[in-house]
Amino acid sequence: MAGLRFVIVGGLLYLWTAVIKKEKYDWSVWKFGIISGFFLFLVGNGAVVLAEKNLPTGLVSIMAGTVPFWVLILDSRSGHMRFRNGFTWLGLLLGFGGLIILFADKINIGKHEPGVLFSYFIMLVGALGWTIGTLYSKYTSIHASTNARVCVQTLTSSIMFIAVAGIKGDWNTFHFKEVSMLSWGSLAYLILLGSMIGYYCFLWLLTKVSAHAVTTHAFVNPLVAVFLGTVFAGERFEPKEYISLICIIGGLVALYFSRKK
Repeated sequence: MAGLRFVIVGGLLYLWTAVIKKEKYDWSVWKFGIISGFFLFLVGNGAVVLAEKNLPTGLVSIMAGTVPFWVLILDSRSGHMRFRNGFTWLGLLLGFGGLIILFADKINIGKHEPGVLFSYFIMLVGALGWTIGTLYSKYTSIHASTNARVCVQTLTSSIMFIAVAGIKGDWNTFHFKEVSMLSWGSLAYLILLGSMIGYYCFLWLLTKVSAHAVTTHAFVNPLVAVFLGTVFAGERFEPKEYISLICIIGGLVALYFSRKK
């Protein structure tokens, strides 16, 4: 699914940029795509793809919403001054406090299914991968349009996804005729709104404002995912998961005000 999504996005953008706009792709552009595509999509987005097989969409989104906290910690180019603000420490305390609440009962490994535990772990790895990819995309200077950047990221990562799918044996159990119209519609939504519009805006913004400012989309994503998952997918949350959501969103707001201050 992920490989098909990104090969279509990358292919369409390549036709637009290279064939119609005559934009040149040198090695520096492809290198940018390979490295950033690996961290952003194969690791970051791939973690979401795998985790949603065992976890509710809202819960996956809450964990993905921790990216701004990792950006704050790992963005060394912003300088250590970013930690000299009370709102910063409040945000980190709330954010990682929310994660601790979420993981509090996961310490007893024996009571959980291996697939569920793997999904929690892979989402932490995915959040770190998206963070690294975001910072690399922000601070790597190449002569290419935003469309070309998205093109090389999606094309190279699609090859990685297809290769991983082959190694996992996914192609042996996949049959086009068994895919429902709802699934095709969901894939089209991810291609058009998720990648060609949503991610394009994300990458374009990285060239205009700080990485921390761009990741404030995490204010909204978990709330939307929890709402839609509850209403349309029948997902049910435990009280501690709602508390975790409130802590993480509160932490994000505190981080936002730390930068404003």
